[in-house]
Amino acid sequence: MTPHTIRLYGATTASSKIGTGFFFLINTWLIIDITGHASSAALSLIMTVLPGLLLSPAIGLMIDRGDPARLAYRADLFRWAMLLAYAGLYAGGHATAASAYAISFLVALGNEVQVLSWRAALARNASADDMLRLNALTVVTGQTGQVLGAAASGIVLASIGAAATVCVAGATYLLAGVFGWLTARRLAAAGHAVTFSQGEGKPKHYWRDLRAGGAHIVERPEIGFFYGLFVANMSVVFGMNAMLAPFVREELHLSAAAFGKIDAGYALGAIVGGFFVVRLANRFGRRTVLLLGLGIAAACLLAFSACRGQLAAFAIYAGLGASFQSSVIALSTAQRATDSAYQGRVSASFNAINGLAGLVVYVIVAASAGHHLYRQLYLAQASALALLIPVVLLAQPAASHRPASDTGAFGFHARIVVAGVVQLTRTSCHFRCAFPASFCPLHSP
Repeated sequence: MTPHTIRLYGATTASSKIGTGFFFLINTWLIIDITGHASSAALSLIMTVLPGLLLSPAIGLMIDRGDPARLAYRADLFRWAMLLAYAGLYAGGHATAASAYAISFLVALGNEVQVLSWRAALARNASADDMLRLNALTVVTGQTGQVLGAAASGIVLASIGAAATVCVAGATYLLAGVFGWLTARRLAAAGHAVTFSQGEGKPKHYWRDLRAGGAHIVERPEIGFFYGLFVANMSVVFGMNAMLAPFVREELHLSAAAFGKIDAGYALGAIVGGFFVVRLANRFGRRTVLLLGLGIAAACLLAFSACRGQLAAFAIYAGLGASFQSSVIALSTAQRATDSAYQGRVSASFNAINGLAGLVVYVIVAASAGHHLYRQLYLAQASALALLIPVVLLAQPAASHRPASDTGAFGFHARIVVAGVVQLTRTSCHFRCAFPASFCPLHSP
């Protein structure tokens, strides 16, 4: 990918996330206004989780059978059209609770397609060494866009009204679609050819191709291991963000303004972390940075569970935002371990697991309401991340190497257990990993 193509991709991500920041804040206000019940906002939140949970396999298959970059910009254009329709319904007084929930679902569906499609497009067109940089760029531009959108939405809402604000959010998706179209054109002109599944539209071919994606994950345990690390990180992020508002209100006894500032601390930390994660990985090694990120995140969650003031909460949340960006190392490694023909299906499979984890987290947080268990839940999350550190440490470098005729130079054995993916039945818990040294953040710089 050329520098100009990368800049266009960054503009696409930033524009799209500005729209996301705009929409989800204004949508909460609109749904409460339409229904008259504050609890309806929670149902809207659940609607945003369902597309990833229910439709990820179909999305992944669609990505592998088509041009992912084209699907990505079309997803942004789809969201633009949905928001125009939403604004028209609301302005005309025809918006109902059902239509509001449907729009929430469809916009979230567009987000799932866009995110998964760009992941596959980058993996197909970028070199292995560029994947970490591009994933870090996604974090920086995405977080920046989302902060700008969320910050501007309240001002725009007060200035021009709800329907016009929805149109502004839609315009950012239109802009993202234009940037995405330009990016897709440049990727197509580069002529990166990839062999991938070409089904004939019959149900048996869909099931066959879905099974092939699952078989690919089983054949390469490193995919499950590193995607598992990524999903574990994202599940913790789901939980801590879902608990933040009630924690600030019930435990810290602070205002909504304080909540906004603390939440902004995470975004600030994420932007800084995204800027420096590649440099740190190149300087100290990916394994070191991955372990350091897990350790800092666990320590920050432990400190947050005992936090008493706004300033400390802001600083700790900024530390969490920075430390969680080490997860792009796990994501990049998993993408490099996945064959280009299976990028969509593999990423979508773990996206469904991520959606399920998010739904479980929301249920746990909702069940904890009023019981003052948030400090204990933050402590439990810190413990969970701390337990991941020895799991990563168990991947040990070894002196032996496979022949050069294999898919790559194999630099280490790993003693890992990937729940649900690999079951070791041998007397020894050692097995020779099926991935090249260049795939492993524990081995490559």
